[in-house]
Amino acid sequence: MRKTLLALAGLALAAMSALLVAPATATAAPVSTQALVTSHFSGTVAPGGTQHWGWNNAPQGLSYVVGLSPKGASTTLPCLFEVTRTWYVQNFGGEREFHYTIKNIGSIACGTDIYLYSLPDAAGVWSTGGVNPGQTVTKHWNNANPLNAAYVVGLSPTGATSTVACQFEVTREWYQQQPGGEREFWFNVKNVGSIACTAEILLGVKTTSTIISTGTLGPAAEQSKTWNNANPLSAAYIVGFSPSGASASTPCQFELTRGYYAQVINSNGATEREFRQTVKNVGAITCSASKLLAVA
Repeated sequence: MRKTLLALAGLALAAMSALLVAPATATAAPVSTQALVTSHFSGTVAPGGTQHWGWNNAPQGLSYVVGLSPKGASTTLPCLFEVTRTWYVQNFGGEREFHYTIKNIGSIACGTDIYLYSLPDAAGVWSTGGVNPGQTVTKHWNNANPLNAAYVVGLSPTGATSTVACQFEVTREWYQQQPGGEREFWFNVKNVGSIACTAEILLGVKTTSTIISTGTLGPAAEQSKTWNNANPLSAAYIVGFSPSGASASTPCQFELTRGYYAQVINSNGATEREFRQTVKNVGAITCSASKLLAVA
C-alpha cells in the first residue's frame, strides 16, 4: 500500500503524495535492530518555519525515530534543524500513523535531509489504560538494563471512532538511578486528541559504546555539548542516561531537554554535521550520569 507524507510549512498546510510518506514492572530488555524506513529532503525552510510530516500505515509493533542532516550553511552561519514534536494516531478502521514536526531554528533559510527509522518492540507491549483528552499518564520501565541501552517510546493508539482519531504523544522522557542502584526509564504519555481512548506502549532499544560523562551536576543544573562530525550523515541519534550517585533515600535523575542538528562550514571550507544536546539534572540531589549516544 502506498505511503503518504503530509507537510506543514509555517501555518500553511500542504498535502503531498509520495512513495515516502502506573509504573510497570519489567525485566531486562534485549537489544533490537533498526531499519531505515524512508528518507527525503525538506526543501528550503525559512528561519522559524516548520514542517509537519506523517507516515501512514505504520505497522503496529514499531517505534520511530527521526534524524536530520541540515544543508545550506553559510561560511558565517550554521543551518540548524530540530524535531520539535512526535506523536502517533489511530484512524477509524485501525490505520496507525506516525507524525512529526521539524523546525528551522537557525537564522538563515536552508533545508535538511530527513531520515525516518523504525525500531521493533523489545519489551512486550503494555497499555496506558483509558486516558481522557488532555490527560497525561506517567509510566516507567524497571531494571532498564544493560546500562548502555537507550530507549525510544512508541505508541499504538486504539479507540478511534468513525469521525475522530485517537492521538497520543510522549511529552517527556528521563532516567533514574534508585537508592538501591536500579536504573529506571520514565516517560509521560499524553492524550493529544479530542476523545478518551487508550494506547499500547512499545519500547525500542539501542545499545552504544559512545558513553560520555556529564560530570557532577547540581539539582536543576544544565549542560550543553556538541557531538562533532556526527557521521554518517544519515544517522539518527538516541540519547540515554545511566545516572550515578543516588543517596540512601533519593534517586539521581537526568533528562535530555533538547537535541538538534547543525551543519557548519569550517575555516578550511569543509562542511561538518553536528548533533547538539542539552542535559539536565532533574532530581533533588547533586549527582552525575553517563550520557549514552546511540545511533539508528
